[in-house]
Amino acid sequence: MKNLQGIQKWCDLSEGKLQPYMSASKLNQFRNDLPMFVCKYGFGMKTKTSAPMQRGLIVEKAVVEVLTKTLEIDEAITLAESRFTSKFPLIADESIAKEFKSLEPFIRNSVEALEEFGCPEFDNGDQERIKFTMKDTVNDWEVDFIGFLDLVYPDGTVIDLKTTHRMPSTQSYDHQLQRAIYQMAKSNHSVKFCYVTPRGFAFKEDGDVTQLMEEARLTVNRMNKFCEKFTPEEARQCIPQTNTFYWTGENELKEFYNQEKAD
Repeated sequence: MKNLQGIQKWCDLSEGKLQPYMSASKLNQFRNDLPMFVCKYGFGMKTKTSAPMQRGLIVEKAVVEVLTKTLEIDEAITLAESRFTSKFPLIADESIAKEFKSLEPFIRNSVEALEEFGCPEFDNGDQERIKFTMKDTVNDWEVDFIGFLDLVYPDGTVIDLKTTHRMPSTQSYDHQLQRAIYQMAKSNHSVKFCYVTPRGFAFKEDGDVTQLMEEARLTVNRMNKFCEKFTPEEARQCIPQTNTFYWTGENELKEFYNQEKAD
């Protein structure tokens, strides 16, 4: 990272957890919910793992096990259900039960969508880590963007798997930005997102990469200026907590963020 003094200030603070690189999740968090950005990257606070989030990870793991012929699909489904119930006991919580019941159709539809591409490749068994450097010639700074790819195929196709209960008509801005970053890092590949619901699947490649990268550059500038103006503690005391979905069930984070600091 070069000449981003505000972001560097947060990186250097003892309590700061902001690392000197950019990612889609970091930019999206800054744009979507500034108080949560302060919690995560100013104080290193962690959010709880939700049932939908854990379901997505478990489905992806099961799909990879099938595509790489590690397990047969029925075996992968049984193991996925076991992994899920070990983290979320199926008590009388309807939302958790809904995620459990959706595991099998998510896995079957994902495999159906992806099996035509063959066996994906992995870097020593792990997701491929990508990186590219963004440069702002006007403001004379540069910073690396990093990310991790779900599925990379020998024919030059990159696919990010998204499981959702409702099929989007177009990709959300957050997902468009994520895809654009992957496309910049893998310019000689075709990057697409595979959206899977319990009822079907669809591939999407929405958004203009050049435009999205220009907007990302502007967001980095705003982040740098924000970090230059405030320390994490000053930001916490000045900016009211939002009521977005990021705060659902996060009572400890709410208490931390809204506390008054003694003089």
